[in-house]
Amino acid sequence: MSRRRQRNVQHSSSSSSLQKQKDEHVFSITQLWTLPRTTLLLITPILSSTILQVSPRYIEPVYGNVFSSLYFDQAVIASLFFGIIIGIGFVAKSKDLTSKVRDEKLSRALIFGIDLCGIILALSPLNIKVLYRLSEILGPYIGPHATQLGLAYPVIFLLGYLNTVVCARLSREQHFPVIRWTPYIAMHITITATVTYVLYNIETRGKTCHRLYFASILITLIGALFKFLLKTYGEMNLIEDAAQRYKKLADVSLSNKIRSTSFLLLPQIFIVIIAIYNSNFNSHCNTGISQKTIVDDVEYTVLARNESITGWIEIVEEIGPRNIRVMRAGHSLLGGVYKKSNDSVFGSFYFLEAVRLIGNRNQVGQERALQIGLGIGVSAKSLQAHNVLLNIVELDSAVYNYAINYFGLEPKHNIYIQDGRKFINDEHSQSYDYVLHDVFTGGSVPPSLFSLEALEQIKRILKKDGVLALNFVGSEQWPHAESLALVKNTISAVFPYYKCFREGPTEKSSFQNMIFFASVKPIIFRNPTNDDFMGSAMREYMLGSFMQWSIDLTKLRNVTDIITDLNNPLDKLQHLSAFEHWKIMRNLFSQEIWINY
Repeated sequence: MSRRRQRNVQHSSSSSSLQKQKDEHVFSITQLWTLPRTTLLLITPILSSTILQVSPRYIEPVYGNVFSSLYFDQAVIASLFFGIIIGIGFVAKSKDLTSKVRDEKLSRALIFGIDLCGIILALSPLNIKVLYRLSEILGPYIGPHATQLGLAYPVIFLLGYLNTVVCARLSREQHFPVIRWTPYIAMHITITATVTYVLYNIETRGKTCHRLYFASILITLIGALFKFLLKTYGEMNLIEDAAQRYKKLADVSLSNKIRSTSFLLLPQIFIVIIAIYNSNFNSHCNTGISQKTIVDDVEYTVLARNESITGWIEIVEEIGPRNIRVMRAGHSLLGGVYKKSNDSVFGSFYFLEAVRLIGNRNQVGQERALQIGLGIGVSAKSLQAHNVLLNIVELDSAVYNYAINYFGLEPKHNIYIQDGRKFINDEHSQSYDYVLHDVFTGGSVPPSLFSLEALEQIKRILKKDGVLALNFVGSEQWPHAESLALVKNTISAVFPYYKCFREGPTEKSSFQNMIFFASVKPIIFRNPTNDDFMGSAMREYMLGSFMQWSIDLTKLRNVTDIITDLNNPLDKLQHLSAFEHWKIMRNLFSQEIWINY
């Protein structure tokens, strides 16, 4: 053989050997994708994204939109890592067992963990209903996390535990070196995290309770299929020899397979039964169930309810001493009326109407107003009665429909079901005489509607002598007053003239409605007349007295910052005021009313 030919043979042999090593490397990683690991890759993103989206919203009617998500992400991460630590301990403890016993123990742990995830999800509406009764004792800071012990935290803990166990090396995989095992672990984490992130960021619609028990049923189906395949084929991987699979399949009769797996499917049967029960008999899951609560011989009846895009919206009547009808949104009230007089339960809701009392304006032609945030429509009805052309922007269609059907709002206006910030950004300049801004709900306000940029857009769409009336719920007492100072500073950066009034004669309350009036012209109020009162005693008192309840804004000078889109601390500052709001709501109605939504 010539030397050239010998060198070519050696080179070819070397290349073939290198290619074989690469193929073995790929083969070894691919071989690690077994049935249990593939099952966990499917289950984990489904459960994680569902928990992250649904859990805070599910408890919002009892704890408000601030506390239902406060420190929730941190607690979820802690639950995940705790599950991983326990999983590592379980795997390490099983190393001393024989190979067969260890493999069987890991398989049983996976089967039990998957079943338990489905059971917790299916039972969560019932668990949470019981845990809600602790809300009065635990309060809004601890209560939400105690309640999530019946839903989010145990499921996330189990997912951390299961993903750790499923990544453990089985007896037949011990020959794989660590350097080849590490890429598999990295791939598992990357795929799981990526798919979870994608599913979490997909906007989904549907009732929160429905999504919980549908997820439990989906996990049930996946778990049942996993058990059957595991029982039939064992720890098969993606590239296992087809002849070996067929041999295993031929060795076991169909009747034996059914008998051997039927007992394992009992958890799946239980999950389906619980899901059917929740969908038909749990009031939190079925809006068709008639709600009635009696507390201290006073009857409260839910006339209508709907879980809409902003949460639970309800119409509740108190058949008793106060004889009132209110609209509930989560753990807050959007307004209410005394059924006998039809006066507003909250007198401060009449304040926004005072934009018509500013007398130094050139009122030429038909007046136009924009209302951002409808509530039950107290101000909207007043503007309509005074022949003001009205545009209403409301994010939630359920709020609008209930205002018409249960609070007498006449459809003599233009309604826009959309985000208020988007509407003012797109609206034509100098379109309105008045802009009424009232977007408080659930214990907080959407910060984006209070930024410098948002107020500049409102100024743009107002006529040259137009007036902004802005409702802010807060306090003049420190430390709550910091958020009030920020709102004041931001308004003053846009409008040269502004005034602020509280909802009562004193500042004894640490938490109350405060109304800002702002314009590019001096604000001078005329005295109200009987035409302004519209036959309402409550409206007469509030419009006739509010000018005496002016807030001294000079005492807020020690705060100099303003709210912008890039620097908006309002959300975090509202935690303190949200706590005050939560207590006020619990004073207005008892715990039984809030938990029976």
